[in-house]
Amino acid sequence: MSLMVLSAVIRVTTDTRIYRMPSETDEVFRFCDNLLAQPHCQVVEPRERHWNIFEQLCITTDTHGPRVSDAWFAALAIESGCEWITFDRDYARFPGLKWQAPVTSRT
Repeated sequence: MSLMVLSAVIRVTTDTRIYRMPSETDEVFRFCDNLLAQPHCQVVEPRERHWNIFEQLCITTDTHGPRVSDAWFAALAIESGCEWITFDRDYARFPGLKWQAPVTSRT
């Protein structure tokens, strides 16, 4: 789990421009704390190779503007040997990134 992702969860879910009734900040922090407390959850952070991977992803895929943060997260996953879980199919553009869409239940 990237702490930057959790900060984005807090940013989005508490934004009054997005939601008429946004979540309360303390409620979202409790949600994030619950995720972090799961036994299978491991926090991943950039290490020594992150910047080089990030730079190469941006250059080789001509990533710029709003998609730069996608390259940053892709580099984080690549460096950590993690699989990125997202509904955003734009992540397929990053070579070396293992990714998949979340599994949804069909009821």
